[in-house]
Amino acid sequence: MDGGQLADASFQQTAISCRLWILLVYTWIVLVMKKLPSSRILVAVIVLALAAMACTLADTLPTRAPTVEPALLTRPPTPPLATVAAGPGDQVAPTVPPPPTATATVPPATDFLLAAGAGVPAELAAVARGVAGQNPAHFGWLDGQPGLEADLQLVANGGTPLARWIYALAAPFATVADDISMAEVTAGWQAGNNSYGRLVIDAETAAAFSTIWDPPAEGAQVVEPDNLMEALWAARPSWTIMPFERLSPEFKVLRLDGQSPLTHDFDQLNYPLAIQFGLEGEGTAAALLSSIWPGPASNRDPAKLSRVAMSGVTALGRATAYQMEIGGITTPGQVVGPVMAAADIAHVSHEVPFAPNCPYPNPVGDPIFCAKDSYLELLTFIGTDVVELTGNHVNDWGAHNLVHSIELYEKAGMLTFGGGRNLAEAEQPAVLQHNGNRIAFLGCNPVGPAGAWATVDRAGSMPCNYEDFKARVAELAAQGTLVIATLQYPEFYHYAPTAQQEADFKAIANAGAAAVSGSQGHHAQGFGFQDGSFIHYGLGNLFFDQMQMLGTRQSFVDTYAIYDGRLLSVELFTTLIENYCCPRAMSPAERADLLNTVFGASGW
Repeated sequence: MDGGQLADASFQQTAISCRLWILLVYTWIVLVMKKLPSSRILVAVIVLALAAMACTLADTLPTRAPTVEPALLTRPPTPPLATVAAGPGDQVAPTVPPPPTATATVPPATDFLLAAGAGVPAELAAVARGVAGQNPAHFGWLDGQPGLEADLQLVANGGTPLARWIYALAAPFATVADDISMAEVTAGWQAGNNSYGRLVIDAETAAAFSTIWDPPAEGAQVVEPDNLMEALWAARPSWTIMPFERLSPEFKVLRLDGQSPLTHDFDQLNYPLAIQFGLEGEGTAAALLSSIWPGPASNRDPAKLSRVAMSGVTALGRATAYQMEIGGITTPGQVVGPVMAAADIAHVSHEVPFAPNCPYPNPVGDPIFCAKDSYLELLTFIGTDVVELTGNHVNDWGAHNLVHSIELYEKAGMLTFGGGRNLAEAEQPAVLQHNGNRIAFLGCNPVGPAGAWATVDRAGSMPCNYEDFKARVAELAAQGTLVIATLQYPEFYHYAPTAQQEADFKAIANAGAAAVSGSQGHHAQGFGFQDGSFIHYGLGNLFFDQMQMLGTRQSFVDTYAIYDGRLLSVELFTTLIENYCCPRAMSPAERADLLNTVFGASGW
């Protein structure tokens, strides 16, 4: 029974009691009044009259209406009660219109209503929504509720500054161009296309930049953020502007007037494609939210960026070693060295062992390889951090010299993987930590020869059991490690990967590798993607003497930009080997020819 019902029962009991009491008093007066003095009789009559009046009042008092719990408040206040036309003598209760539908309810104690304006990145809006959820007494989050107006909005290019967002210029990975000017960007925005192709942009980014420029021209294609990559590739040649943190390897970042947000020397304060997001509205609300804002202040934190340089085959023997003897040990690294050394982690796959008794190199010798200990200076010169030991020739000079090589690497501060002093060591990944990124290198050799493979008690390269290898990749990935997997695969002297090669590399990507790299490739090969993972089937020779064909002289150094534990983008440095030893930078025409060739071989 609620409070209203209790009140009704109380009034009813009061009326009944009054009537019984009056009856008793009346009976008493009748029976004894003859024996009482007149003054006493007068008092009794007055009391009887007062009791009758009280009972009459109890009968006429209205019953109390049931109490109703107060509804949660919405803003603006509830509209006035609607009335309904009634006929003569009808009594019609007022009707209340149903409350407006809303995706969220604002608590009655909320001081301010908060919302995100057009163009605010979803990631930034999500943080603001979280702040409101953690401070419900101060902020209620509006998500398009009709009839409600925000006291405070996150807006692009205005208000009290809260966060600065960096945007990248990007194109499909299968794009030859590397640079673009700001003049070409603005021209493309105004026309919807330029010499780089059609502008394809997501609606959120288009809205953000429309606060700085006019909306993009009708010739531009505006899509939902989740459809950007597919639409960009379908529109080739094409380009886009996109938030830095949404990059993936399928996008190629174009340098804007020489600047790239993928590099450590990026100057984000003077970068033209940056937007300030701020708080606009009630001043007290803006000050309060600013004081409790947990960040981020930007979508690009330099302390979360790592760059890894991956290279192809290196064998410091035969004609390459001969050129090092006559020209200087570091001669092969003069051009590629700065690229490798600029990376935070530089990878080299050295396929031959160092040996104290390695003879003076014969430029036309047989394919039994060794390297003199002094040649380690070249690997140090280019900034090598991790050495791959999956090569076919690691035991050419005896397993004991592979052990000797490992000791040289360790003394120089270089990690090794893909081979070891025994099978157990060969199975271990090389794991490095940089700027909060945990990166593991794991490699194996599926082709042998058997004498190059490690055994329980002999040094060598790691043999490939693909199921075990994939399980190791999956285990590392499950631990939050970014895995770079390498294969010393069978060698092919053509650009396109074979069907079996594609299947094997993609299976390792499916296991959790962020990148799969073909370290066997004396001949440059094409690329692939598998659910966001990057695949390069063969990088070509870094330092080797194969001058017999163009494909063995062409080579890549792939630089992975890793951000906040994720492979964000890949940069390609292309070289051409000269004089049996020394890679040089390609001319623009040579680079365009190679890229067009390998993109075509990749099915693009």
